Amino acid sequence: MKRIVLSFALLVIAQSGKPSVIEYRLQEPSFAATENAPFQERGRGNGTYTKDSWTVFYRGYEVEGASSSSFEDLGSGYGKDAWKVFYQGLEIEGASPSSFRSFGDGYAKDDWQVFYRGRKIENASSSSFENLGGGYGKDSWTVFYRGKPIPNASASSFENLGRGYGKDAWKVFYNGKAVKGASPSSFRTPHQR
Repeated sequence: MKRIVLSFALLVIAQSGKPSVIEYRLQEPSFAATENAPFQERGRGNGTYTKDSWTVFYRGYEVEGASSSSFEDLGSGYGKDAWKVFYQGLEIEGASPSSFRSFGDGYAKDDWQVFYRGRKIENASSSSFENLGGGYGKDSWTVFYRGKPIPNASASSFENLGRGYGKDAWKVFYNGKAVKGASPSSFRTPHQR
């Protein structure tokens, strides 16, 4: 019993300099954008925008620089006002609010660019891009999974099969990776007939 009490006392002393879980929850999370951190790891998860007459909020935090009078919640974490576009409460630099729209599933585009979870997808064609669902999207030349190009996937024949699977005329893919040995001509997922 003495060992348990002593261990507990040492644990309390060791933790005394660190904020408790309750203190962490009371502190405002950091929203500083970093180049390599995806938006969902910046302190905000999926949620909705709200507003009053003067301020726009995302999950209870003020959206800096958003105009309440013209703000629209586009769904899937995206929102826009007359001048700016936002993802999970953070401004998307270079996005055009006049033509911006969300497809759901993390994908969105304006007249010039395609985005996945608030990040621009390099070399994606906005004019031909379509969301295929399940994390898959494509333009006329490239197939994407969660915003990343799938090497050697044929955009002209690619289709989403559901449950993480997709296929083109030559390969089957699972979560954007080629499945070795699978035949696309006969491959079916359990929910397909």
